Amino acid sequence: MDLVRLALERSQTAKQALEVIIALLEKHGQGGNCGYRFKLKYMNSFLIADKKEAYVLETVKTWWAWKKIKDAWSISNIISLQKDYDSCSEGLIDNAIKKGYCKKREDFNFRKCYSAKFMTWAAKGAEREKRTRALLSQRKKRLATRDFINILRDHGENSQWTPNRGPGATVCLHAADKLFRRTQTVCSLIAKTGEGGQFFYATGASNPCISPFFPVFSPDTTVPDEYSEGSENYNSKSYWWESERFHRKALLNFNSAQVEIQPLIINYEEEIISSIENSLSTLNQKQINEYFIRARAIVKNWGSKLDHFPSVNLGWGFSHYWRGYNKRNGII
Repeated sequence: MDLVRLALERSQTAKQALEVIIALLEKHGQGGNCGYRFKLKYMNSFLIADKKEAYVLETVKTWWAWKKIKDAWSISNIISLQKDYDSCSEGLIDNAIKKGYCKKREDFNFRKCYSAKFMTWAAKGAEREKRTRALLSQRKKRLATRDFINILRDHGENSQWTPNRGPGATVCLHAADKLFRRTQTVCSLIAKTGEGGQFFYATGASNPCISPFFPVFSPDTTVPDEYSEGSENYNSKSYWWESERFHRKALLNFNSAQVEIQPLIINYEEEIISSIENSLSTLNQKQINEYFIRARAIVKNWGSKLDHFPSVNLGWGFSHYWRGYNKRNGII
C-alpha cells in the first residue's frame, strides 16, 4: 500500500505511476508481514489507470513485469501475466533459469515460474480470475458503474450459495474457517475515470453483497462527516463495525437477510449513480454527507429486522469460527 500511496502522490499519469513504483521497488524492495492477526507474506500486483490508458504491473522481490491493457483485465491472488508482458526487469528471467524454474529464456512464463503453488491454490486465485474475466467479457466496451458493483458482489453461478456451505472462490469473499477461508472482503472501492469525469464509490464496510456503495473522493472533499473509523475491536460509533455486527447477525439466515436488503441497496445506488454521473456540477461535501447518511439508514433499518429472521443450521465448524471472532472483537 505504501507504493500505491507514493505513486498517487508523485504521479500525474498512469505511466508516471508505473515508473514511480518500479523505481521504488528496485531501490527499496518490498516485504514484511502483510497479515493482521497472523503472519502472511506475499508479493504485489497493481492495476494502474488514468482516463487515457491503463497498465498491469506484477512483481517478485525487486523484479517486475508490466503490460499495457488494451481492453479489460483483472488480478486476483495469482500472477496474471504469463508470456504476454510488454517489458520486464533485468534479472527476472535469468533468476528463473538459475533457480531451475525454466531452462531457457524462450521457455519463461512469469506465472508458471514464480507462482507459489500452494498459496495460489489456497487463495483460489485461478478460479476468481476466471470468474472476473468471464464477468468482464460479458459486457466489454459497455461496462458501467453498475456492472462493477455487480462483479464485486458476485458469489458465482450457484443461486443456492451460502457463506457456510458455498465454495470459497467467490469475488465477494466470506470467511468460514481458520484453514482455507480465514479472510473476507473488508472494503470495496470502485473508481470510474474517463473523459466524462472521475467518480468514486466505496462501501466503507465489509462484504459488498449486503453493503451499499456511497460516493467519496470528489475534489475538495473528505470522507463523510459521520463516517467514523474503527480499530481492532467493536466500536458502536464506527460505521465499519456497525455494519460488521449486522453482517455477522445476517449469517444466521444469510439468504433471507440478503433478499431483504438488496432491493433497498439497488434502488438507492441506481438513484445516486444516475444523479452524480449525469450532473453538470461537481459533487460537494454536503452531498457526500447526505448520501452517506442515507446509506447508513438503510443498513440500520435492515439490521433492526435481523433478529426476527429464523436461524438456520450453519454447522458446528462455521458457528464455532464466528462465535470465536465475536468474542474476540467484543460483539455480543
